[in-house]
Amino acid sequence: MKIHWSLVIYNVICNIPVCFFLCLASSLSAAMEFGDGVVSLYLKDINWLTFLLNFGVSFILAMCIGTFLPLTAIGRWFTGLFGVKNDTYTGNMKYRLLSTLIITIIYFLIISPSLTILNYFILRNMTFQECMISWLLSVPLMLLVGFVSSLISDIGAYKIAHSVDKNF
Repeated sequence: MKIHWSLVIYNVICNIPVCFFLCLASSLSAAMEFGDGVVSLYLKDINWLTFLLNFGVSFILAMCIGTFLPLTAIGRWFTGLFGVKNDTYTGNMKYRLLSTLIITIIYFLIISPSLTILNYFILRNMTFQECMISWLLSVPLMLLVGFVSSLISDIGAYKIAHSVDKNF
């Protein structure tokens, strides 16, 4: 399998901000406490070493997903289910939104449970059941953060990768 540099460049440019914001959202949500109708954020409770470990692992997983899974084909298939014209990504907002949604879900289904299990074995501050409940409660937030950060970073990444390889 031949890996094209434009794909690697695209993945790096997309995955750095997406992984960063997902890890940041996860760290911030872990440092929040809800009580008496008030949300308190304790920044001192953020473990930056864990943040960096999660970022590194999520980035490696994201690079593997982006490099080895046929995400463009999956995005076209998914948008085709809704009858959305999918011949151009940058000029078609419906295609872009639906394609980004299915790709975000794929990344989420691989990365999020992997990090949850990794953190369970590293941190050991919850039971496995508490860990899984915490993960399930974070699903909407993590999907939203992944989706929005992907939408923001992908066009710039595409333009840069396309400038390296016009066939990208």
